[in-house]
Amino acid sequence: MITWGYSIEAGGHDVRIDEIYLREQGLGTGTVLLEQLISRARERGASSIFLETEMSNTAARRFYSRHGFSVDDSVWMYLDLS
Repeated sequence: MITWGYSIEAGGHDVRIDEIYLREQGLGTGTVLLEQLISRARERGASSIFLETEMSNTAARRFYSRHGFSVDDSVWMYLDLS
């Protein structure tokens, strides 16, 4: 799922990537998907793209790093209301 939003902290329109799963890895599908998303986000004037990975998911962080993403020092927090 891709969410478009607005953040003063991020400097304007931003994009959040959430819940992307591929059945098969290593076929280039994720790269194509991510490159298209980055391109469309730029076209629409987004200032940044955010995503979350689990601490233990080093493969995902390597993948996103190869595409220019970097780790910041934010800590995501949540309140479960269910």
